Amino acid sequence: MIIFLYGPDAYRLQETKQNIIKEYLKKHSSGVNIFDFDLSDTSSMARLLDTIKSSSFFNEHKLIAASNTFSKKTVADDIINLISVYGLASASDITLLFTESGSAKDLTAKNSALLKLITDKKNIVRTFDPLDGAESAKWVREQFESRGCSIDREALNKLMGTVGHDSWALVNEIEKLTAYAGIGKVGITDVDLLINQSKELNVFDLIDAIGSQNRKKAFELLYRELKTGRDPYYILTMIIYQFRNLLTVKDLESRGLREADISKKTQLHPFVVKKSIHSPFNTRVMTEMYSNLLAIDTAFKNGQIDLLDSLYSLVV
Repeated sequence: MIIFLYGPDAYRLQETKQNIIKEYLKKHSSGVNIFDFDLSDTSSMARLLDTIKSSSFFNEHKLIAASNTFSKKTVADDIINLISVYGLASASDITLLFTESGSAKDLTAKNSALLKLITDKKNIVRTFDPLDGAESAKWVREQFESRGCSIDREALNKLMGTVGHDSWALVNEIEKLTAYAGIGKVGITDVDLLINQSKELNVFDLIDAIGSQNRKKAFELLYRELKTGRDPYYILTMIIYQFRNLLTVKDLESRGLREADISKKTQLHPFVVKKSIHSPFNTRVMTEMYSNLLAIDTAFKNGQIDLLDSLYSLVV
């Protein structure tokens, strides 16, 4: 069986891919017969062929995900050949899950033969075009609800008016807002505080100062932000958000991905990726810091700590 997910809305595409994998794991909890290949890596095609040819563990159905299938003509042609030789379109023991973040026009220009083959009516095909209007608003509400939160109409309109309809950008802002609001409702004041001010707070400088153990600079940066009336919890949520980005970028870099590929995969700005790669933190220290930050967040929400004292303790 072949499932093909494609379109310019990369976030919703990846979200659907992960949901398919979750559904598979409900039936096959061992997870040993799930495979994921990035075919822009020249070594992946040989491993994909071995996976198709080899017997599955426990006689389970195989789920083989593949991205960047259209990245090179040789790769696309090899995929066409594999589907034909091994009868993968009608195979009952293998599901091929292809994902491509491009429009039909883009993919046709790259390899029309492959696109025609995997969009055949007997396959499962879903297109992910950018949402607009009411559909986009509905999707944003669902994203808040999936995180145990909600947003009122005025705040929703302000959020979408400021950020637009780009799903990756919206999810980044939703993560900030839900981290700040917790289990509750996001209002217009939250959007004004976090979205409008997010561009003003240079979290990188503060985190670099902490990572370089430049306590004087870190203290001065934190003091300056608090002195101007910056909300302490807003500062905490921005630091947590940035540490999450740091860990993600460092993990992808350790797997051999280049800066451009990391930026594309995470939808982070290339500048953010470059700064994260050259961060003075190593992965072990970042993980410990991230755990400490989450502990501070939880303790503050439970009324167990003074947030200002915890922030100053963090930086010095």
